[in-house]
Amino acid sequence: MKQARLRLTNKRKAMLCAMVSSALVLGMTGISYGEGEKQQDYSFDQVVVTATKTPVKEFEAKANISVVTREEIEKNHYADVSEALRHVQGVTILNYSASGENYSSNGLYINGAANVVYLIDGVRANTNGSTYSKAPIGEFVNMDAIERIEVLKGSASTLYGSDAQGGVINIITRKPKDGESINKLGVEYGSYGKEQYNFTHSGSKDGVYWSIDAQKRLMGDFKDGRGNPVINDINSMALNFKIGKDFDENSHLTLRYQTYRADYQRPDGGSFTTVRDYGEKDNNSFSLIYDRKISEKLTNTFSLFRNQNRLRDNCRVPTMWLMDLETVGFSDQLTYKAGGHTLTGGVDYYQDKVKDYYSAYYAGSVFNVETYQDKVLSNRAVFIQDEWELSKRWNLTWGIRFDHHSEYGNHSTPSLVLGYNQDDRTNYYVSYKEFFVAPNQYQIFSQIGSKDLQPEEGNTVEFGVNHKFDDTFAGSFNIYKQKAENIIGYRYLASAPYYQYYNTGKEDSRGWGVRLTKDFTKNFRVNVGYTYIYIDPASATANANRNGFLPRGTWNIGLDYERDKFNTVLNGRGIVDREGGYGKATVAEFKNFWVWDLAVNYKASDTVRVFAKVNNIFDKFYAEQGTDGNPSQTYWYSAPGRNYQIGMQYSF
Repeated sequence: MKQARLRLTNKRKAMLCAMVSSALVLGMTGISYGEGEKQQDYSFDQVVVTATKTPVKEFEAKANISVVTREEIEKNHYADVSEALRHVQGVTILNYSASGENYSSNGLYINGAANVVYLIDGVRANTNGSTYSKAPIGEFVNMDAIERIEVLKGSASTLYGSDAQGGVINIITRKPKDGESINKLGVEYGSYGKEQYNFTHSGSKDGVYWSIDAQKRLMGDFKDGRGNPVINDINSMALNFKIGKDFDENSHLTLRYQTYRADYQRPDGGSFTTVRDYGEKDNNSFSLIYDRKISEKLTNTFSLFRNQNRLRDNCRVPTMWLMDLETVGFSDQLTYKAGGHTLTGGVDYYQDKVKDYYSAYYAGSVFNVETYQDKVLSNRAVFIQDEWELSKRWNLTWGIRFDHHSEYGNHSTPSLVLGYNQDDRTNYYVSYKEFFVAPNQYQIFSQIGSKDLQPEEGNTVEFGVNHKFDDTFAGSFNIYKQKAENIIGYRYLASAPYYQYYNTGKEDSRGWGVRLTKDFTKNFRVNVGYTYIYIDPASATANANRNGFLPRGTWNIGLDYERDKFNTVLNGRGIVDREGGYGKATVAEFKNFWVWDLAVNYKASDTVRVFAKVNNIFDKFYAEQGTDGNPSQTYWYSAPGRNYQIGMQYSF
């Protein structure tokens, strides 16, 4: 085994040398960037669609929204969507491992709320019915397929579902321009035996457009910031396929199919265990979208989808965990513009089905098995929203959603947003939005769940301002307060099944965030963001912020320098006052820390680009998950220490 690893390492080094040499040779004959090429001015002019389901400039959206652009994705070489979101102000990503792919329960929070709606091209893609993670963001790994990622922070129940308590993440995939054909090959190597191979082909001709994106990824065990070995192995294959037809300027049909398969290994109970658990994932999703402009005032969008998620965790031992889920649904939306009003209304339906569930565990010497099949939950909804331009400066957006849940009956979630444009440089908004989150299938049907659980419900009040200080300096600020009832918690029992979901009662949370972007020169840009979150303790024996699970403060800092053929990006993430579990004194030592990543890009020619990346530059020892335990004990999940990547992309 050791000799095999040595041969693989030598082979990798040889390939790296070949890549760099090829890039340098090609670079001598390639066309370079212009001298001192200017970066695009940052002025919130990015058009977004997630805020209101209609196109609007980010600056004018009257919502707390951030965009991860195509340019940012290419410069930072994000491994997957979760890594891209980690650098968005207001978003918290809590992975168990180096990639997050070899777990089912990675954490995704917006403004401290875990109930988030996840979309791909505006179509729902949540892993509804899952036990933990609401969105498979660690499994969208081929970033070449993405044009941008829009993140709407704050409740958005009226348009996207009453469960959009924290907000919405909308991945917008790329669409080829008419007449173009693009092919890309990419290869990456790095620490921990990482190998990654990407292929992308896209084109458009005579109104038909298509794209194919494929990725193969391998990665082995890693070491944390103290040099401790951590079990981690991933062997994954991802494929995205998209085809569409522009029938004319007013009607378009798009079909998308995505698959993700992985064999993985993980530690049995925290980073310091030597017991390997083996697992498999086999997920796929399908969507069909038809857009039609019926008249100058009326448009229609119809979509249908099917998402399938199959997990076999710890599959080589009797205590296997199997979850086979399927969600199907459709949405039909009309948008009508007339007389200062933009009316958006429609219907939504989705059904979550547990095709098979199996869980086995030991209670002392007794072997227990839990299994159930063909459990179904469904939700029907009708919604309407009116964007009303009261005057040149004032606008009012109101809406309401009516849902019928198969287990919890009828409910409504209204929303109201009042906006004011002081001038072309400054605008304000204040909003009130309600949410309603029904328990998922596991919380209802499993041994540790109960049909007596009540849905979580509440409201969010928010105030925000966007301001352009000048043509090179822009910022946004928001503050919110959220009240929730019937929060679903998780408690320990003295006997089997040992754990139980229950309604803990009320929960109040509040927070604020600020985001600033400044172009100091035409080549140098700085982004700074800060988020503060405070969630009241659930009891006298619990810390704030879900018993110290979430930090009270998070810094996001980015520095981007570009000159001729080179570009350098430095990103920093600072965690402030993450206390960890109540009474865990050792964890308190790690409640404040910074992690810095560096990427260097070189454009050798119009067709060849190479890059090098250093993650966790200062080799920080920390964990995103497992803060309820102490380091070196069970349930502490160390993050990777300093690690390196190098890669090349060839376009033809």
